[in-house]
Amino acid sequence: MLQNLVRYLHIFFRVKCHASSQGIVMSEALYIEMPARKKGSPRPLWLRLIPLWALLLLLAVGVLWWLAQGRVPSERAMLDAMVHVIAPEFSAPVEAFYVKEGDRVRRGQPLLRMNARAYQGRLGEAGREAAALRGMAGPPTMEETAARLKAAQDAEQDMVRRLALARNEEDAKLQLRQERVSTHVRLQLRLRGIDSQGGERSVGKSRYAEASQAEAQARRHMEQAKVEFEEASRMRAAMEQELGRIRQEMLRYKQMASQQRYAPVPSRAQATPSVVVDANLYAPVDSRVLRVLGVAGQPAQRGEALVLLLPEGASVTENYWVQAYFIGEGADFIQAGQPCRIELEDGQSLRGAVLDVLAPQALPTGQQGAQGVKSVDGAAKPAMYVPVRISVDPGANPLPVPGTSARCVVLTRSILGFYGF
Repeated sequence: MLQNLVRYLHIFFRVKCHASSQGIVMSEALYIEMPARKKGSPRPLWLRLIPLWALLLLLAVGVLWWLAQGRVPSERAMLDAMVHVIAPEFSAPVEAFYVKEGDRVRRGQPLLRMNARAYQGRLGEAGREAAALRGMAGPPTMEETAARLKAAQDAEQDMVRRLALARNEEDAKLQLRQERVSTHVRLQLRLRGIDSQGGERSVGKSRYAEASQAEAQARRHMEQAKVEFEEASRMRAAMEQELGRIRQEMLRYKQMASQQRYAPVPSRAQATPSVVVDANLYAPVDSRVLRVLGVAGQPAQRGEALVLLLPEGASVTENYWVQAYFIGEGADFIQAGQPCRIELEDGQSLRGAVLDVLAPQALPTGQQGAQGVKSVDGAAKPAMYVPVRISVDPGANPLPVPGTSARCVVLTRSILGFYGF
């Protein structure tokens, strides 16, 4: 509007000055009208809404930035799992393997077959010998029956006492075995963490040797506790079987004494039923074959690990997880149920969720490194980390091997369930 007024005054003065120079007397004022603006077509709607679109875009960028500030990365993370060990209950050669590494198996599916012919023959011989020994005794008299009944009653009382002691010993051995297994797993994870960080180069030769020696000693103690528990279990099972036999003998002698007749007792040597041994070893849960340690045709000892199984399917959430350590102010906002992104060393990306948040603690010995120590009042003290157990959802991807290093990012902020891209 101001520009049009200036143009109008400029034209008016030019006309007036021209008339004065020509000697023309203007009796009337000269009015000049500016041309009216032509009315054009209105601007498009999207063009008029450009400020609104810009505001919405700025708001979306702000929301995404706010969500991104809630992502808390881990300082240390490692995949862990409860691995099932498949081992035979008797020593025999391995006849054939039905699976190979990487195969997925269902619960109850046969994994391998042992050559149990020699073991089955031994069981048959033992059964025939026991039957022959039972048949050597002749028909008892009244005095012999009473004496045997009294001896059976005394043996039952003694066996009950010994069985109680055996059960107590078995429980103690089981508890010791569980403690030794837990100690070995903790030291093994510690050694794996050192190896994943570079081994001797990261922590020094002496500390690495100390960790290796501690893990080896814990393994020996675990194996020893396993042997002692199995021996106590066999002893308890043998006593229960013997107690059952004594009670059957007592019942038979009581029946014979109550009838007060002693007809010739037929031979007790009965045909021993044929013993059938299941030579197959089966998968205890839905799982994936992690390792096949045995070789078909080679002998395997009792308790020797032949196949390692990694639980899959419905068992993954219970037996497969990531142990991650977080530090900083963002760790205080981590809660159970929050989603997590897991990035493995090979570039594979998995999804998970926070299962448990534990109390802050220092990193296990051998995993601290330079970042695990901070200076407080001039003294070096271990930094406190927040341990978090995170579930793993592999989807269609194969499960990675336990001990693999990973990087976890927990998404702590959301808007109506949206955690960002």
